[in-house]
Amino acid sequence: MAATSILFFFLAGLAAAHGSTADDTTTTTTNTIRLPIDGAVAARRRTRPWKCCDNIVRLPERIDPPFWQCDDELEPGQCFRQCEACRDPPGRPFPGRPLICDDVFWGDDPGTSCAPSSEWPWGPCCDIAVCTKSLPPICHCSDEVESCAAACGQCEMVDSWSWRPLFVCRDSFTGDPGPRCTPEMHN
Repeated sequence: MAATSILFFFLAGLAAAHGSTADDTTTTTTNTIRLPIDGAVAARRRTRPWKCCDNIVRLPERIDPPFWQCDDELEPGQCFRQCEACRDPPGRPFPGRPLICDDVFWGDDPGTSCAPSSEWPWGPCCDIAVCTKSLPPICHCSDEVESCAAACGQCEMVDSWSWRPLFVCRDSFTGDPGPRCTPEMHN
């Protein structure tokens, strides 16, 4: 009895999948679901194609480890040496230079910043940057760290819940505050 039931459902499924009526004008090509390939990434790699990146972007897929893409603008020769695919930056009216690496890195650590750490008085990165809205902005870094960078002129100890003392560099910097120490997580 069980074998007959299984055979009946198997044959009914085949008939439904294969059969069509004379009134049926649809074809299999119109019922096919096609996903867009515009904006698809060129390569997903387990090794970083870039040596450093100032404009790191975490892609919206919620996986662990996450996908990262570097949106630094590079000269064409530099981009093609390190990446499998390069693209024009978005919003650029004329193609050509500079280019952006279209490769995606899959891993926990997207890499370091390309800017020299001596550029900012608080060091190579800052998570809590407070900037004016002027052009260029005047920025301060409010990160609490175990010790200030050597370039910091006004290093101040702050009250904290930590058992060891923490410090904040009170220097200001005119310009971009630099990259974040912990990459931004997009939800």
